[in-house]
Amino acid sequence: MQPAAGRFLIASPALEDPNFMRSVVILAEHGAEGSLGFIINRPLDMPLGDLWAECPACLADSALAGDGGPVERQKGLLVHTVLTLEGTAPLGLGLVVGGDLNALAQRWSAGPDNHGPRLFLGHSGWAPGQLDKEIAEGAWLVRPGDPQLVVDAKGGGGATLWDRLVRAEHRRSEPSVN
Repeated sequence: MQPAAGRFLIASPALEDPNFMRSVVILAEHGAEGSLGFIINRPLDMPLGDLWAECPACLADSALAGDGGPVERQKGLLVHTVLTLEGTAPLGLGLVVGGDLNALAQRWSAGPDNHGPRLFLGHSGWAPGQLDKEIAEGAWLVRPGDPQLVVDAKGGGGATLWDRLVRAEHRRSEPSVN
């Protein structure tokens, strides 16, 4: 499977880069300009209000943040699946980023739900051709993405998400015995 926006990158067990070891990344962009994504299985155990000065009060006490990657860790992007919310930008796979603060506050007045939101601090980035080379070298497995795992505040189960996906990959690659 080729990398594309909306697909998961699963770090191979051999990948030893501490920035990406045992990570699951959702690709937001992949093309001639390079690639951009967010690590989804590294939740941060901090209230959103501690990380985001303009956080709507209804979300301030919720632990909805994740370590998105080693690039620009001081910047956050709010990701969710409410496609009709005012002020959003599409990411693909039924995911959007951002939104008007008043619209966010109104939408999540009762708190987070299965549509998100999730704040990613930092992102993961690759120069043109770099990700394709890493995939060819066996550093990454490319698989279909799942928007629910992206907006899951628990990071799809954190480290266990990587374990589940790698085990599933191993079962898929085992030869069948007849």
